[in-house]
Amino acid sequence: MRECTNSVAGLLRRTFATLIALVLLSGAIAVGESQRHQAALDRLTEHTVPLRLNNLQLRSTMGDATRGLRNHMLYKAPKTLYDQARQQHAQYLQAMWRYADAPAERVAVGRHQELTRAWFAYAEKVDDTPPTDPRLRQYAENSRLGYERILGAIDALEGRLDRETDDLEDQVRREQFWSRLAVILVNLIVAVLAVFTSVRTYRALVGPLQKMARTVRRLAAGRRDERVVIEGPTEICALGTAINNMADEGGRLRRAEAERVRLMGTAHDAVVRIRETLDTEAVVREAAAALGSGLPADTVCIHLVQDGTIGPATVEWHNGALVSEPKQFEPVPAEVVHRLYRRRLTSYGHAQSPPASVNSVVAEGLRRLGDVNYLVVPFGSGDQALGALLLLRSARQGPWTASEIETVSTVGADLGRGLEHARLYNRERQLVEELRTLDAAKTDFMSTVSHELRSPLTSIAGYVELLRDEDGGAVNPAQDRMLDAIERNTTRLRILIEDLLTLSRIEAGAFRTVRQPVDLGEIAVAAADSVRPTAAKKEIDLRVSHPDGPVVVDGDVNQLDRAVVNLLSNAVKFTPEGGRVGLEVRVEDGHAAVAVSDSGIGIPAAEVQRMNERFFRASNATARSIPGTGLGLSIVRSIIANHSGTFALESVEDEGTTVTLRVPISERDDDAEQD
Repeated sequence: MRECTNSVAGLLRRTFATLIALVLLSGAIAVGESQRHQAALDRLTEHTVPLRLNNLQLRSTMGDATRGLRNHMLYKAPKTLYDQARQQHAQYLQAMWRYADAPAERVAVGRHQELTRAWFAYAEKVDDTPPTDPRLRQYAENSRLGYERILGAIDALEGRLDRETDDLEDQVRREQFWSRLAVILVNLIVAVLAVFTSVRTYRALVGPLQKMARTVRRLAAGRRDERVVIEGPTEICALGTAINNMADEGGRLRRAEAERVRLMGTAHDAVVRIRETLDTEAVVREAAAALGSGLPADTVCIHLVQDGTIGPATVEWHNGALVSEPKQFEPVPAEVVHRLYRRRLTSYGHAQSPPASVNSVVAEGLRRLGDVNYLVVPFGSGDQALGALLLLRSARQGPWTASEIETVSTVGADLGRGLEHARLYNRERQLVEELRTLDAAKTDFMSTVSHELRSPLTSIAGYVELLRDEDGGAVNPAQDRMLDAIERNTTRLRILIEDLLTLSRIEAGAFRTVRQPVDLGEIAVAAADSVRPTAAKKEIDLRVSHPDGPVVVDGDVNQLDRAVVNLLSNAVKFTPEGGRVGLEVRVEDGHAAVAVSDSGIGIPAAEVQRMNERFFRASNATARSIPGTGLGLSIVRSIIANHSGTFALESVEDEGTTVTLRVPISERDDDAEQD
């Protein structure tokens, strides 16, 4: 390191002080000359020029007065011009007296007053001379001579003022010359000193700065070991020292950043390992192993909150492996961890001297660990603490850094979420198993009950038929009505049992569909024929339309027939007497569509979406005591879903309902048509 020379600041300070003094001197000279120049100009503009102007105005006015008086005396012309001049000449004299500040000028102005006063006095005396007076021309001539005397005085003053004006202009020119000369000389001196200072400063600054710039470029290019040679003025020495310090600090920051990136990678790996499993024990083990392998820690312990306390470690990682018997600590209330977790705090330090805020039982347990530095990070989910991470390492490795604490806190946050997810998953899995068991029990119950009900129901139906055949004797009208009610309710119960059995088979996965090419038009016509007697009883107009040719789909005849019959039965059931029910089969976009429409009671708009629910019935149907189970549409949906089709329902209350089923056209039928 070379010795630093004198301060550039001192050199510049002295040089600039001289330059400033010269600039101020130049300014003072310029200001002085300017003031003198301005004084001459002020004299010229504020005194000489106004005095000359009023002198000339007086000359013009007296000329007007002489001409006006002469024309009046000789030619009897009006005295207007004379009277105007007489009124105006006094103000010019007063102005001249005001501007005349030199004794000679005041004498001249006084002479003007005497001559003009005498002239106007003479003019008043001869103004009334009769035109026949032989002296009239002599009077006029005398007035002219008086005017000439006034002109002489005026011209004399004008000449004096001309000379004064010339003198002032000469003075201004001289002062301008010397002022410019002084300013030029001072500026030349300033320029010479500036050049001298610039050269001297250049030599003192540029060399060290160029070397410094080369070093900085090498540092920027990645040569981190380069350092600036400290030489030159003290300021440059200070700058070089600052650059070297910044380079040293940059190296430290790069190392710290590299360590932070490594630690964040460790945290990322730990988070990935935690999220890869939904087993509670595996989550804890993965977190301990990831922290132990990624951080300079000798021991990693994970303590979980159990039964309101936290004590022995659940998992311990030590020197590269999980140990079978984790460290034992005295149990402490879980509130100790809850308090740290809620306040988002960590605890770290030397185990032999924990902070006073640490619980006494915990502090005693830490002291038994020996000469180690500890780090405690609570973790949890939401507002509930689930446990704490305890990391230990030898005191020789130094205290825990902020980056390491941040890494452990990140892993702890994800560990809390991972544990919560694992626990929720296990609970969900248990609930799913319970629900499956309940569902199987429900399905078995429905199937058993349905089968058990069919036998007595068949017996009831048989005895009703025997009674109607009068095998037991004659049946009177009252008894016939009773049998009719029994038969009607038996039919309703049979339909309900069939629906329950079908629903049970669907839920149990036993609802099998045997597909084969079938004509959907024939199925629709057959279904319409089966419900036509019921429609005729209610005087409902049932109309069926379908294409002339077959509409072939791959489907199960029985299931499709049941779906169409269910829709037609619903339409007839919910349509008042004298209403209309329509069944249309059509082909559209590669699908066979079956649309069943009616002019019945419809479905309230707020309940249309709920028609997908099993056992749900529209409120207007319930209010009118129309019988039903609420399973028909569910069964139809399941049948159509088994045929890879779609189901659409549109309804307007008190206007009617339209249900449309769409099933793909049979590809084999398409191939046959192409052949």
